[in-house]
Parts: sequence; structure tokens; C-alpha cells
Amino acid sequence: MITFLALLVIICLLVWLNILPVPYDPDFSSAKDDKEQVTQPCLPPDAKTTDVSAIPVNVYNGTDSAGLASTVADVLTDAGMTVGATTDWPRGTYEGDVLITSSEAGLTNAYTLSRAFSGTVTVRIDENTDAADTTVSVVLGSEYEHTILTSGEIGQLAAGQPITAPAGCVAVTHAPSASPSAAG
Repeated sequence: MITFLALLVIICLLVWLNILPVPYDPDFSSAKDDKEQVTQPCLPPDAKTTDVSAIPVNVYNGTDSAGLASTVADVLTDAGMTVGATTDWPRGTYEGDVLITSSEAGLTNAYTLSRAFSGTVTVRIDENTDAADTTVSVVLGSEYEHTILTSGEIGQLAAGQPITAPAGCVAVTHAPSASPSAAG
């Protein structure tokens, strides 16, 4: 009996030290990564930032926090940008930080505007927008923590600066559709 208990203790110790694999996965002891990888659209190799005051923008609140879109819209307006719509996001809740969407024609504007935020910004092609529309939509999500630059800092973002495509981006002709968390 003592030999059996000693063997059991040794086996348990080996499992606890990760020397011996667990014979089953309890599925509650490991953290899961609920965030799926988001593939962003690529820019042309010679893409340059645009003048921020020339970017037409809509600001959407993808959270339950009242007034969030208005606060960001005020900063963008003070920076000289033309803000159209300022309302709740029609697709419901966005679970990320900042989502910037545009058509293919507005992609350079989207990446230019992404520089106005210091948090995690995801740029996506909005397949429901006219391909020639250069308007950019900013969606503030549940993880947004007021990471927008000041209006003075945004106004100083220089036009004509090279924009580097994000790692792992896909060609615009193969732009991904909206992710489940972004589609609401």
C-alpha cells in the first residue's frame, strides 16, 4: 500500500512540474486568447500621409459610454477636421480599442488618421462604402481609454510622410471582411 501511495505522489509531482503530461485537459486552468488575429489591408509601397484637415471623418461610439463619440469628434474638429456623423455605431458594440474603416479610396486617409491615436488602432476596408468615398469612420470600442492626441498634436501631424504597411497585411483586392467582433 505504501509503495502505491509513493508511486502516486511521484506521478503527481511529475505532472505538477510539467515533466509528465496531464492525461486530460481540464480547460479551466489555462488562459484563452479570445482575440483573433486581425488582418489589415496593405497600402501601396509609396503611400504618404495626407493633410489631416482634408480628411472627412465620422465618429461612432461602439460602447455604452454616453458622449464618447462627441468627445473625440470635438478634438478632431478643433484639429481642423470636418466631422460628419457623430453617433452610436450602427453595428452595435465594438470589442476593441479603435477601429478605423474606409473604402479603398480612403485607405491612405485611414492610416493617416490612425496616427492621431496612441492606443491599438485597427484599420479595415468597409465593404459597404462606395469604393470612391474618401470618408473615414472612427469606431471607439470597449477598450478605448481616451488615447487620442490633443487637437494641437493632431494638427501638427505632417502630410507627405511615408506610411509603412502593417506586418501581415493583405492586398486591398483581397481585403478581409469584417470580423465577428466588429460586425456586432
